[in-house]
Parts: sequence; structure tokens; C-alpha cells
Amino acid sequence: MRRRSFLADVGLAALTTGLAGCSSGFTRNRPEGTGITLRMTMWSSDPGQLAVFDEIADEFTADHDAVTIIEFESLTLDQLDMVLTTGMTADDAPDLTWLPVESSLEYMDAGALLDARPVLSSTAGYDLDDLVPDLQEPWRRGDAQYGVPFSTGPFIMYFNKDLYAEAGVKSPAELLAEDDWTWEAFRQTSKQLTEATGLPGYVVNDFEFQNWTRLLPIMNAYDASPWDEDATRCTADSPEMREALGVFHTMVFEDGSSPVPGQQVDFWGGQAGATSAFLGASSLLEGATFDWDIVPTPGGPAGDVQAVGQSAIVALAAGKNHDAALEFLAFLTNRENARRISEFFPPARESLLNAEVLAESSGLLTAPDLEPIVESITRRGRIFPVAPNGARVANALDSSFDEFVYRPDADLDEALPKVCHAIDPVLSA
Repeated sequence: MRRRSFLADVGLAALTTGLAGCSSGFTRNRPEGTGITLRMTMWSSDPGQLAVFDEIADEFTADHDAVTIIEFESLTLDQLDMVLTTGMTADDAPDLTWLPVESSLEYMDAGALLDARPVLSSTAGYDLDDLVPDLQEPWRRGDAQYGVPFSTGPFIMYFNKDLYAEAGVKSPAELLAEDDWTWEAFRQTSKQLTEATGLPGYVVNDFEFQNWTRLLPIMNAYDASPWDEDATRCTADSPEMREALGVFHTMVFEDGSSPVPGQQVDFWGGQAGATSAFLGASSLLEGATFDWDIVPTPGGPAGDVQAVGQSAIVALAAGKNHDAALEFLAFLTNRENARRISEFFPPARESLLNAEVLAESSGLLTAPDLEPIVESITRRGRIFPVAPNGARVANALDSSFDEFVYRPDADLDEALPKVCHAIDPVLSA
């Protein structure tokens, strides 16, 4: 039943729009051959990240005569569902893809993912037991494993030390040292920085008022979630959500310390005091012309609860080369290659999940910098909430936030029940 719903409700809609929104792919430059061509989608066009995957692919094809070409197709995260469902319904699906944890339930319920466990457990040297069990849970169902996380990391608060010094206000690191690192304290210093410099104190990275998950650091600090643990009932109208979004709404529309909808601000170019982003964004600071630092995101009434995002590499049931796809999945996520990929993304392997390994891979961040990140993953982190019909729920939530919350005159006591009115039917579908 859910499988039909997944393909009918999302896939057919995608067919009507076609592939016009798909970005040009990153394709390995090899001549056509008679062997297998594996295709994998990923939401990255970072040259460094692509180079690592390309090197791994080279090594795989060198040892697997049957696979002659591996194509990596770059797209943006918001294009992912459209591209995958279009490929599934057009019998042209990629063999593998990155998949965010928010989509895990929907794709597993739809029968869209292959069980990788038999291949992982039979691959020599893979060491399945090295995968941290708690971090695999979103991808496991019984004895089956439908994906292997390659990136498990919290949002980090990056801040521009030069701007804080210029403004003469306490930096996030100073607030943390004073045990006053809360969203309310950060709101106040962000306002002071904006008043002193004319630049935003805080910009939410990769947000554009279209991706509600980027507000999870604030929501978690107030113990707020858009739905309950069973993902059957909207809780976006809770007092906790009212408090969390109240802080953000005040920064945007009253303090003027965070960009309004449509305003473009680039923290990485030195245009804002701070931003919350994943570890992979650190590469954007290579060659930065300002001094910067990182701290965990602020706490709140619920304590120091860090929002942890996760993405896995999965093999798609609609792909044409199941065996080769699963073998490449095992190769990509073995210990050696997980270590190489950890240059950009925190791994979910016990042997690699430590500050020393991440620092060695990063090159930009030190082990002391990364200790809080590892602690967030292993002790203080909360992985993104997941719901069935994940894409539809996310669309409904983003649309209703845009319609009712991201407004200068929004009354959150009136707006948030309207948000629940919009997403409750999708949650219960």
C-alpha cells in the first residue's frame, strides 16, 4: 500500500516536471565499454569531495572487471526526491545514492532500498561490528540493513572572530567559557554585533527559509519537535516550539540580527558574525580572509542537546545492477574508505569516530576543536526526527512555516496551530 503511494504520489508528480531541474552531472571521463556502468547520485559538487569518490571508484573498477564505468551525478538535496522518483518510474534509476536520514523510513516502507547486510557481512575485512549500532538504527529493520551512514554529524556554530572583536561583544567561545552559551544569550550578542557592524550576527546556513531541519539546533535546545515520537501527531503548536521559534523570529524580524526571507548573506565570505552548519562546510573556510573558530550550537531550557544529521549510501531496488551496486557500497564504506571520506564527513565507525582521526582527515580543524563534535555525536546528539511520507511532510511543514511563521507580523500563538492543521493530515496519511 505504501509502495503504491510512494510511487504514485511522488513519482508521477515528478514525471510531469521531468528532469529539467536536474543539475549537470559529474561524470567520469571514460569511453563506453561492454561492462557494467554504475550510477550514483550525490548532493555535492565540491571538487575535493568528488575527487575522493573518484579515486575510490578507480580502485574499485581496477579490481572488478565486470564494472567498467562509475558515474557520480551531482545534484542539490532539494532535487533528490524528484530525480530518484523520476528515474524509478522511467526505469532509469541510479544504482546507488546518498540519502538523508529524514527520507529513510519513506524509502524503506516503499521497498525502494536493497538489503545490504548479506554483502556487507560476507565481504572480507569489512568488519560489520565496527559500525556503531545506535547510529545504524535508522537504516536497520530486523536483521536487514538498508543503508550505511557515511556522514553522521551535528550542526556546528562557526563564528567570525574578527567581527566579534570589531563589535566589542562577547564571542560564542567567551559565552561558552562563562557557561552562558544559550540561544537567548546568543540572540543578545548577535543583536549587539549587528548594531555595531551593520552586518547580521547570525545566518542559518543552507536554509533560505525552505529547509526546516536547519532550525533543529534551536528546536532541540527547547525540546521542541514538529511531531511526536511515533510521527503520528503534529506537535509544532507546543509551548516548546513557540519558545524556540520565538527566539528565531525575534532575531529575524525584531532585532534585525538575522537575514529576512530573500536576503542573501554569505558567512563564508565574511558577511555575518556566525552560522550553524555541518562539519563538511569547513572546507569553505580554506583561504578565508578572517579569523574564525567553532563551538557547539547553544543550549536552552532542555540543556545542551545537539542536532545530529545523518546521510547514508544506499543501493536502490530500481537500479539495474544489484550485485555490483552492493559490492561497490561495501567497498565505499569499508574502514579504509570511510577514513578517507571522513576528511569531509564524520564517520559512523567505532574505530574512526574520534577527534584524532577527524583532525588528521580535516587538515583545518584540530583534535581539541573536534572533541565537542565527537561528544555531540556519541553522547549529546539527537538524530533528526524521521516520519513516514518524509518528503510530503517536509514540504507541508516548510510551506506552512513560510505561509504562517516567516512573516514580520506573525503571531506564533495563532500561526503554529495552523501549521499543525496543515501537516497533521500528511502525518496520518
